[in-house]
Amino acid sequence: MKFQRSTVILVGVALLLGAGVLIAESQRARTPETAELGDNQAPILDFAETDVATLMVERAGETLVFERDEQDTWQMVEPETSPAEPGAVAFLLSRLNTDAPLQMVTMGPDQVSEFGFTTPLGTATVTLKDGTKHVLILGGEDFSGNANYAVIDPSTWPPAPNSAEYDVLVVTRDVANGINRPLEEWKMPVEAPTPDASTPTQPPQAEDSAPDSSSNPSDGDLDTNTEDTEARPTPAPGSEADTTD
Repeated sequence: MKFQRSTVILVGVALLLGAGVLIAESQRARTPETAELGDNQAPILDFAETDVATLMVERAGETLVFERDEQDTWQMVEPETSPAEPGAVAFLLSRLNTDAPLQMVTMGPDQVSEFGFTTPLGTATVTLKDGTKHVLILGGEDFSGNANYAVIDPSTWPPAPNSAEYDVLVVTRDVANGINRPLEEWKMPVEAPTPDASTPTQPPQAEDSAPDSSSNPSDGDLDTNTEDTEARPTPAPGSEADTTD
């Protein structure tokens, strides 16, 4: 039984298409699925800044802890004790509860290293006044190089080998900038004390090198008498003055 040439061509094309589908599916299994988010999506984390009691930032073996005091002022309690720079704390909190993620992708438990979560770039933990905690784990850069992967509020971490897939957010670089801010920028600058304008300053007194004639009145009188004696002429012999004496 002979097949027509057209039939053989159609069978070959079908086999090629089937092989292409298998290859595409196998590659798709290794490529994170991307979901574009709409314009009205929720922020990265859902909390109000006024409800935050503690902020903890972990990065590169360093842990920073900030707490609100009774005057509602941020204080650094680790690794140093110092008034915190409120702008630095507000910047990171605003990135977390205001900025929306750019995308959402799916990560399998065996893709942790591919997303940069083997050694995270940093972790931000927000504890609210009612005890609720929110955690953001910052991973590596995405394909564009202008954003980072992030996992929020994971139930378990790191993922177990047999765990389900994770939803991973793509967040702006501002989140990384807020977490990795230098330590000195987290502390309130110390202002140098300024002199009090109400307190007059005493000008320095110059030493008086001129001799004080009043301290030795006898010397002064002696000098004066001496000068008078030397200036008085000696009377000639036989003069009226000599006769008088």
